[in-house]
Amino acid sequence: MLHPPTNEPRRPTGQMLRAFRPDQTLLWYDYADLWLCGPVGRVLDFGCASGAYLRRLADRAAELHGVDLDPQRVSTAATLPGVTARTVGPDGPVPYPDGFFDTVVILEVIEHVPDERRLLAELARVLKPGGRLLLTTPHKGWLTFLDPGNFKCLTPRLHRFIHTRLLRQRNYYEQRFGDARRRLGMYGDLDASNPWHRHYSSRDLCRLAPPELQLEDWAAYYPAFRALWSLQLAVSVLTAGLVPRLPPPFPAFNRWLSHRESAGGDQLVALFRKKQS
Repeated sequence: MLHPPTNEPRRPTGQMLRAFRPDQTLLWYDYADLWLCGPVGRVLDFGCASGAYLRRLADRAAELHGVDLDPQRVSTAATLPGVTARTVGPDGPVPYPDGFFDTVVILEVIEHVPDERRLLAELARVLKPGGRLLLTTPHKGWLTFLDPGNFKCLTPRLHRFIHTRLLRQRNYYEQRFGDARRRLGMYGDLDASNPWHRHYSSRDLCRLAPPELQLEDWAAYYPAFRALWSLQLAVSVLTAGLVPRLPPPFPAFNRWLSHRESAGGDQLVALFRKKQS
C-alpha cells in the first residue's frame, strides 16, 4: 500500500513535545518523528548508518532508501525488510534520478560533510517539487561552545590516551578513529580533512540551501544538552570509567530538558520544502 506524504508541515506543539515518550530522553530521531508524524511517501535517509531511522519509518513509507559512506553499516541496513541501501561519498552524488523522493531526511549529518552547499543542492535535486527535506543538526545555542565532540579535534593525543589507556577502550577507539575509518575519509563521524563538529542557526542553513529549497519552519530543543554531555564525560574520565553515567537527579533533569523547546537549545530541526516547478 502506498502512503503519499502529507502536504502540510507538522511543527509539534509544546504539548505534543512534552507528551512524546515522557519516560525517555529525546534525541534527534525522536524530534524527526515528531515533525514527520504522517505518511512520508518514497523516502531517502542520507547518512542512514545501519538503518535505525528507516526502521521507524517502515509503516509510514511507500519505499525506504538509505545511503551512507560506511560500507559495513550499509550492508547492515540492506538486510532490513524493504530497505534499499547504497554506499555514497560524503558529498554525494546521490545515486538516484532527479525528483525521485517525496521526503528526504538528513539527521546529524550536515555538520560532518566537507561541503554543505554541494550536498544540499544534491538532495534538492533528487527531491520532487513540493517534497520535504527534514534536517537535524547541532544548533548555535547558548552553551554549544561546550560541545565535547570537538575535544578530540583540539587534543587528539589526549583523546587517544583517555580511550586506549584510561578507559581501556582500545577496540572502540580503533573502530571509530583508526586507520580503517580514516581510509573512508572520516575521523569518527567527522570529515577527516576538516574534523570539526559545526553548529548552525536557521539563517545559516538558509544561506547554505539552494534557491529551490524554502525553509518552512524550524525549532531548537534540549537546552544544555552538550554541557551535560561534557559533564558526563568529565566524570567518566576523572573516575577512570567507574562512573560512566551521571547519578540522580541528572538523568531526570536530562529527560525534562529534552522535552523543552528553547531558542538556546542545542538541537536544531529545520523543515524545507522544494518549490513547485
